[in-house]
Parts: sequence; C-alpha cells; structure tokens
Amino acid sequence: MPEPMEEKLKLLSVKSLYHSRITRVTFAFVLLSLYYIFVSPHFERFLVNAIGQSVQSNSVAQMNALSPVFDIHIYSSEYSLSSNITESNKTGISRFLTLDPRVLAMNKFLTDYHSPMAQYSSVFISEADRYGLDWRLVASISGVESAFGNIIPGGDSNNGWGWRGINKNENGWSVFATWPDGIKEITRGLSQGYGVTLTPFEIEPAYCPPCAEGSAHAWANGVTRFMNELDYYVDNLDNQ
Repeated sequence: MPEPMEEKLKLLSVKSLYHSRITRVTFAFVLLSLYYIFVSPHFERFLVNAIGQSVQSNSVAQMNALSPVFDIHIYSSEYSLSSNITESNKTGISRFLTLDPRVLAMNKFLTDYHSPMAQYSSVFISEADRYGLDWRLVASISGVESAFGNIIPGGDSNNGWGWRGINKNENGWSVFATWPDGIKEITRGLSQGYGVTLTPFEIEPAYCPPCAEGSAHAWANGVTRFMNELDYYVDNLDNQ
C-alpha cells in the first residue's frame, strides 16, 4: 500500500477514535445530568428515609422522668415528681418538656387535698402571670373558703372562693360554668380590685371583715399557711 494511503488511514483512525471518545463523554454527561435532575432527588429521599427508620428502630429513646406536657392531666395520678435526669440521659425530643415547676407543685398540692381543680393547675399559673398576681394566692384562698373547691355554695357553682361578683344566683353567690372560668374571673377580680401587691393580711379586712376584727386573723393566717405550703412543694419537687 502506498505510504500516503497508510498515513491517511492512520489519520482517519485517530479522528474516529477522537470522535468516539467525545461521543462517549457527551453521552455520559447527558446520562449524569438526567440522573441528577430526575432520579437523584427521589432516590436520595428514599435513602435518607430508609436510614432514618433503621436508626430509629435500633435506638432506645431516653425520656425525662417528667411526663409530657399534653399528658399532665390525663396521667396526673401516675405522676412521679422525682427527676433522675443527668447529662447522659437528657432527651432531645422537643415535645417532651420540663414543665414550669409551679404547675407541677400546684398539681401535686391540689391533688393531695383532693381538689376538683387539680387538673386545672396550669390555669392558676397562666392567669396569675397574665395579671402579675402571686401565683399561690387564688388557690390558697380557695383552701380557706371551700377546702379547695370541695365545699361550695349551690353544689355546682364552681365557686370555691366565696365570690359575690358576676353571675350571682338567688343567694348572691357567683356561679361559673367551669372551674377554669372561676379561676380566671377570681384572678382578674383580685388583681384589678385589690391590686397585685397586697398580702393576705391587707386583703382580709375587705374579703373577710369578721376575720380581720378577730385577734386570730383566721382568714389571713389560713391563706398564708397554704401559700407557704405551695412554696414547700416547689422547693421539694425532687423529694415527692
């Protein structure tokens, strides 16, 4: 074969190989682009979910000794106020929260006194905070006035404070549709009618005039006693 023909064939072979490589690279690039656009998002999501489920199924969740927020009333009878939380077993699950200790103390306190208001402990705290009132006062007054709601006028008035404000019945006692309604109205009435800085002894002359006239100050001392008990419950949650 003449030499020029051999050179032409060699050149043709090189060009063919060059174009073949370009074709393969182009084809690979197109396939890779299609994968990232159409396949990768779905596959990666599936892979992440599969790995997550595998990890969850093989892990043991550590939870607070305290019950979850949404279970406080449903499972109040099963509460254990002791906490064994350490750095090694703190939960990272956001729906399990450490409750306001005042709510826990109020719940335990009212439960110990067999109060029908125990399940509304959080209402005492939230309403007191709303008006800037001492969180212990409304519950403590109910202890003196009605044994924490166990002895109330009318039997179903939900009035554990001897209150004679709105919604009076024929005997002049306020009637509330629910215990939370009563807690809210008494908290509002005390804070706006008496102020938020008065002590039980300063409230007594208006709330219970006969008690203020006596040397024993039974009303003020009774309310103060229950307020001090609530302080004790807060300070000793881990021992209850």
